[in-house]
Amino acid sequence: MVYVFGSQVIYYQHIPGKENAAPLILLHGNGEDHHIFDTLCDSLGEDFDIYAPDSRGHGLSACPKELHYQDMADDLYRFITELDIRKPLIVGFSDGGITALIFASTYSHLCSGIICCGANTCPKGLTGQERMAIKKAMKRKLSSHGSSDTDIDTVSSQVFAASGALERLMLTEPDISEKMLGQISVPVLVLSGENDLVKKSDTMKIFSSIQKSQLRILPGENHGSYVIGSDRLSSFIRDFWAIFTD
Repeated sequence: MVYVFGSQVIYYQHIPGKENAAPLILLHGNGEDHHIFDTLCDSLGEDFDIYAPDSRGHGLSACPKELHYQDMADDLYRFITELDIRKPLIVGFSDGGITALIFASTYSHLCSGIICCGANTCPKGLTGQERMAIKKAMKRKLSSHGSSDTDIDTVSSQVFAASGALERLMLTEPDISEKMLGQISVPVLVLSGENDLVKKSDTMKIFSSIQKSQLRILPGENHGSYVIGSDRLSSFIRDFWAIFTD
């Protein structure tokens, strides 16, 4: 399905649940699309009314000139309000988690809660090794593409990714302050892999700054092992949603 507002086109998958199923929005990470949640969606069955969009510049959604997390959060606001999705639970992985946090810092009243997986509050919230890997990837792309400012195909996310725009985003943003996190009024479950590429200190900053937060560090997991192509999140989603139905 496609949702259009202005020049931005957002492609999304909608998997209807049974009557009165809980609304659930799944937000993928950098360089991915909604298909990373296919296994999870199969596991959740009809118990949730699932919306899984491709973020701007990803998958089949339209590509802007440049990426900013605030724009992604604004997209999420329009997506929820225009489609009239009532108080969804938002599950965001990596960049999707960042988007969910920024969104909830202003629009907590529009969602029931957030499960935030492997998000960081700033570029230095990533390990030094990961930042170096991102810089090298961007350098390789720019050397073959020319410049991140080059006029690119605004339809093909593959062309967009080749411009280095995704790496530039991770190296310059986000900038989520403790004040912003403190404005989130809904329950938040903060998840992180034991071997995550996000520093534990940054994960703790998110957890400690949000009043209604829980923290789970997952033994043996890395940044995306419990999310991408996995149904591991299913139990966390069901247990967390039970908070709102008990």
